[in-house]
Amino acid sequence: MAARIPNNETERLQALRELNIVGSNPSPEFEAVVEAVRAIFQAPIALISLVEDDYQWFKAKCGLDAESTPRDVSFCAHALHGNDIFLVPDATLDDRFKDNALVVGGPQIRFYAGYPLTVDGVNRLGALCVIDTVPRQPTVEQLAQLRRLGVVVEGLIKAHRSQEELSASLDLIRIEKKIAVSNGQLLEKVADVSGVGGWELDLQTSELTWTKRTHEIHDVPYDFVPSLDGALEFYPPRARPAITEAVSKAIETGGSWDLESPFITAQGRHIWVHTVGSALFEGDKAVRLVGAFEDITDRKLAEEGLRNAEAVQRTTLETLSEGILLIDHDGLIQSCNASAAEMFGLDRQALIGCNVAEIDVDIMTLNDDDDSISNPLVMASMFPEKVQQQEARLIKGPEGHRTWLRVNASSVDDNNELGLEGVVVSLMDITESRRQANTVSALFDNFPGGLVYWDEDMHLQVCNQEFSDLMKIPQEMIDQKLHLLEYMTYNAERGQYGEGEPSKLAKGRFDALEVDKPYMFERETPEGRVHEVRGSPLPDGGLIASFFDVTDRKKLEAEILANERIARRRSSELETILANMRQGVSVFDADGKLQLWNELYVEIFNKPEGEVKVGASLEELLLAEQARGEFQGDVDEHVRELKAQLAKAEVVRSTFKHPSGRIISAVHAPMPQGGWIGTHEDVTVRELAQEKITYAASHDTLTGLANRLLFNTELEKALERAQKNGTESTLILVDLDHFKPINDTYGHDAGDAVLKEVSVRFQDSVRSSDIVARLGGDEFAIILSNASPTLPATTEVIERLVKKIAAPIRIPGNCVTVGASIGVATVSDQCASINTPIKQADLALYEVKRSGRNGYRFYTQEVSDKLHA
Repeated sequence: MAARIPNNETERLQALRELNIVGSNPSPEFEAVVEAVRAIFQAPIALISLVEDDYQWFKAKCGLDAESTPRDVSFCAHALHGNDIFLVPDATLDDRFKDNALVVGGPQIRFYAGYPLTVDGVNRLGALCVIDTVPRQPTVEQLAQLRRLGVVVEGLIKAHRSQEELSASLDLIRIEKKIAVSNGQLLEKVADVSGVGGWELDLQTSELTWTKRTHEIHDVPYDFVPSLDGALEFYPPRARPAITEAVSKAIETGGSWDLESPFITAQGRHIWVHTVGSALFEGDKAVRLVGAFEDITDRKLAEEGLRNAEAVQRTTLETLSEGILLIDHDGLIQSCNASAAEMFGLDRQALIGCNVAEIDVDIMTLNDDDDSISNPLVMASMFPEKVQQQEARLIKGPEGHRTWLRVNASSVDDNNELGLEGVVVSLMDITESRRQANTVSALFDNFPGGLVYWDEDMHLQVCNQEFSDLMKIPQEMIDQKLHLLEYMTYNAERGQYGEGEPSKLAKGRFDALEVDKPYMFERETPEGRVHEVRGSPLPDGGLIASFFDVTDRKKLEAEILANERIARRRSSELETILANMRQGVSVFDADGKLQLWNELYVEIFNKPEGEVKVGASLEELLLAEQARGEFQGDVDEHVRELKAQLAKAEVVRSTFKHPSGRIISAVHAPMPQGGWIGTHEDVTVRELAQEKITYAASHDTLTGLANRLLFNTELEKALERAQKNGTESTLILVDLDHFKPINDTYGHDAGDAVLKEVSVRFQDSVRSSDIVARLGGDEFAIILSNASPTLPATTEVIERLVKKIAAPIRIPGNCVTVGASIGVATVSDQCASINTPIKQADLALYEVKRSGRNGYRFYTQEVSDKLHA
C-alpha cells in the first residue's frame, strides 16, 4: 500500500530541491552515519533516504546496491507523516506492507525503523532508516541512538546547504568584480556625455575620488580633495541619516541605494541631487563603494509646480459630488472625476480616451425634442448649448441598475479667445429626488384611504380617487383646486354638518380645525357611515389629510368588547375549575411558554415564590430545578423529546421520584392549536403500596430473600443470557443439615432465627448482583450470574458458604450448629430449560447427602450415572 501524500507536498518538494542534494556526490560523513546505525542495530541494511515526487534516492547506504527505489514501495515515504521514529516490527503482519514488492521480493524486508529528517522543522525530506530481513523489536537504547544520529544527519544536510550557498555567492562576486572593472573604465566617459558625476571610495584607505562633474555639482574647484565626512556635510542634517543608513546597509549586505535628497553646495546654493551607489566585494568583505551623482534641481522644481497645480485641480474636482467630464468635439473623454466614474460604474482610467458614444452604459435623454440624438453626452460634444437641465436615464451593470441624471454642458472657450477646445459636462444624480416624487405619486394612488394635500394657502393641490369617492365631491370641483373652506361650505350645503346656515357652519368647522397642529377626529355622515380624519401640518406650510371609512372597524370593536367580557367570564370559570382540581395543572402555548397553572402545580413541585410566571419556558423551569438538584439529565434533550412526541399528537405519560420523596405521575397532552396541557399528581401513597405488594409477591416473608417465583424468573434470565451471549452462570442448591432437630428441640421460633441468620450469611458470601432465594423450609438456591463453575472464584464462594454456615449460631439461651449440603450445576446454552440445571444441581446435592452431608459437589455425568446405576 503506497503512503498517502503529505498535505504540504508542494512546499516539501520545493524545500528538498532548494538543497540541491539529490544526486550529489557521496560524502564520507553521511556514509559514516549509516555504518554506525547498522552496527548499533546489528542489521544488514542502513540508509539515508530522500523522498522525491516519484522515487526515493539514497544519499548514503550500506548493505544495498540500488541507488534509488520507486516511491510507491518506499517505507520511508510513510515516515514523512510523523515527528518520531516510524517502526514496523514485522512487515508480513502489517496490512500496509505485507504485499509490498520489497517484502515479497528482494531484499525481503521484515523489520524497518526510520527517523524522519527535516532542516526547518516543517518539511520532512526523508529518513535515516535501518532494515532487517527478520522480524525484531528494537531496544529503547537502540531507538534513542537512531534519534541522535538522525539529528546528526540533519546537521550534515544543513552544512551541505551552507556550502551550496557559499559556492553560489563566490561565483556572483567574481562576476560583479569583472563588471565593476569594466564600469570603472567607462565612468568618466559616461559622466562627460550625460552630465552625471561619478565617485569611488576605497573602504580600506578611506580615499574618496570624485570626477570633474562631481566637483562642479559641489561648487568646489577640481583640485579640491574630498573626504567621507566632508562629503556628508553637504547634505542638510535631516537628510544625512538616510544616506548613512543606505551606505551602511550596502556594506553589510552587498545591496545598493538610489536616493533623491536636498543638498547645499559650497556656494550655499540649495539644490536637489540624485545619488546611487553600491558596494564591491572581495570574498565576503566589501572593499569599495562606487556610485553616480546628478543635479536634478530643475526637474524637482518642475515636478513640484506640476504637483501643486494638479493637486489644486484634483482636490477641486474630487470634492464635487457632481460628475465632471471634459470631452473634445469628437466625443473623446479627456478627463473625469471620481464621481463621474462612480456614476457610470466604470474604472476611472478606463474612461479616459473613450468615445462617449461607446461607453458601456445605456444613457438616454428623457426631455429632448430632438429624437435623432438621444444620448446627452453625444449631444454635448456636438451642441453643448442644447444640453441644459436635461434629465437622462442611465442603465449600468449586468443587473441593469437605473440612475436618473440632470445633465448640463458648457464649452471651455465659447468665443475661442484662448484657443482652447473641449466641453465640460456636469452630471447631477437626481435619482433620490425623482424617486421621492414617484413615491409620493404612488403613495397617493395606492393609499388605502382618501389622501389630500392642501398647500400653505389651504388650496387643494393633489388628492387621490378615494378622497373624491369618500367625500362624494365631483371631479370637476376637485379640478378647480378650491380653498378648503369652499369644500367645507359644499359639505354644509349638503347637510353634512347638520342644520343651520351653511356658510356659518363651514366657517365654524374651519376655525376649529387648527391646521397648524396635528389633529384627528371622527365624523358621521347622514348615511350612518363613520369617517376617521387625520391631519399633519408640513414644515413649510400646507397640510396632508387622510380619510378612512372606519364603519366596519367600529362595529368590530364593539364585537371585540362583547367577546372580551365573555372571555373574562369564562377565564374566571376556568380558574375556579383549576383551583378545585386534585391534580396540578400547567398550560403551555405553541411557543412552549407557560400561560396558566393552579396552586397545586406549584405545591407538588415545591416551587419557590416567583419562579412560576406567565411566559416562563419549560426550559427555564427545568434549569431552575436542575440548579437546585431536583432535575437530573440533559434539559435540552428532555424538552426536545417531549415536544417531538407531542408534535405527533401523542399523549406523554411518565412517573418519577422527586427529590422531596414524592412520587409524581405526569401526563402531557397536546392541544389542537399547539402547546400542551400537563397534569401532575402526587401518587406517593399509591406507588409505595404497589411496591410493597410487588415485593411481597416475589420475596420470602421470613428471610426477605427472593422466593421461588422470583428465583425462577432470574434463572430464566440467566438461561437467556447464556443462549444469546454464550455466558455461563452457576446454580447452587442448598439443604441445611441437622435443622429439623433444632425445630423439634427448641421450637419454631428458634428455627426461624436460624433461618434468618443463615440467610444473612448466604448474602454476605456472594456478590450484590447474585441472587439468593429461599425455596421453602430449609431449602435455598443461589444464582452466581455470569460466573462459570469452572472458575476458581466460584469454588471459593462455595467453600466460603460451607464454612460460614457451619459456624455456631446463637439463639435465645443456646448456641446451635447446622451444616450445608450443596449441589452445583452450570447454566449454559446447552440447557433445554431451567429444569435442566435444577435437576442437575439436585442430583449433585443428593450425592453430597448420600456421602455424609456438610459438603458440596459439582454436577458431572459421573454423578448422574452413579445415581441411576
